[in-house]
Amino acid sequence: MQLGYFVLERAASNVHPLLGWDQSGSAFYKGKPVNVTEPVRLRLAEPVPPKPVMVDHHSLPKPVLSTRLKEAMESVPLHHAQWVPADVRVAEGDVRRYWLLHVYNELRCMNRQESVFKLSPSGLTLLSLDRLVLDEALLAGMPLDERRIFVLAESPSTCLFHESVVNQVMSLTPSPEGLRFIPVRDWNDSAAFR
Repeated sequence: MQLGYFVLERAASNVHPLLGWDQSGSAFYKGKPVNVTEPVRLRLAEPVPPKPVMVDHHSLPKPVLSTRLKEAMESVPLHHAQWVPADVRVAEGDVRRYWLLHVYNELRCMNRQESVFKLSPSGLTLLSLDRLVLDEALLAGMPLDERRIFVLAESPSTCLFHESVVNQVMSLTPSPEGLRFIPVRDWNDSAAFR
């Protein structure tokens, strides 16, 4: 059995800026929904490209997506995922609306026997993840609606997307810019730098 899961990474480009918080982002790292009454404030992170090009996906490292990607993903049910409006300050007087995808659907589904990883001395934190293998039997036993998008409990910075979501996004015309969906079998935690 081969379940189709992908990790979203930014495109390898020096002109697509990384993003940073222009306010506290701590509420987004607690594994639960956030209560927001106004758009979160983001900015371009250092090093800022001389001529930044704003695209459909930027990394916070949480996914920050354009309205068209949000609309494409909204057409499939996403369990325990929240769209949060985000205003990105690109330059003085240039603020653009994006959407932060806050995923708090945390699943413990790493196949520890087949994955290649290094644990911290405490044994509680992954220091590196060189090869990720998912527990496909566990995932296949869950309804698809509960596993279309999730955060890997063993590595909460790793967000996985089911192929149904990836296909929905990649079917857009023109093709989305600023992103790469890497199949889990080809991904490791240094993939963003390749």
